[in-house]
Amino acid sequence: MLNPEMQAALNAQFNREQTAAQEYLAMAGYFERESLSGFAKFMRGQVAEETEHAMRFFDYLFDRGGEVTVGSLAAPTGSFESARSVFQAALLREQSNTTNINALYRLAREVDDPATETMLHWFIQEQVEEEQWGTEALTLLDMVGDNRSALLMLDKRYGEKAGK
Repeated sequence: MLNPEMQAALNAQFNREQTAAQEYLAMAGYFERESLSGFAKFMRGQVAEETEHAMRFFDYLFDRGGEVTVGSLAAPTGSFESARSVFQAALLREQSNTTNINALYRLAREVDDPATETMLHWFIQEQVEEEQWGTEALTLLDMVGDNRSALLMLDKRYGEKAGK
């Protein structure tokens, strides 16, 4: 049986993962409008990942005899200034997720819940990967600056990454 505080915190993270999926969908929409289909495809992949993450929390809560509280989601912004601003927002989202996952881990330790600690190991490692691609994308976008040809090359690259 889950500690009530742990259950509430896991539910909050479940809802944050759903919110992240919505944010990535809005980012994909921005890229579609800008005819940057590779970046759009990459962000659609992030939608699927965040949904998978949410479902991991969903399943875990039920596996532990808990309950899931599905919250309402605020509409994300779909308005961005540039590809760089989209990836900056994505990196900030992932850094926030890392902070929240780490807080969940600390709480699991405080309430002596080794099963939840173990489940969170996967998320901790996943966040390393998530922050890495965000940092890399910003570095590359900084390199290309205002060069539209280079931006199109990156768009193609991220579209190919999404297919893996």
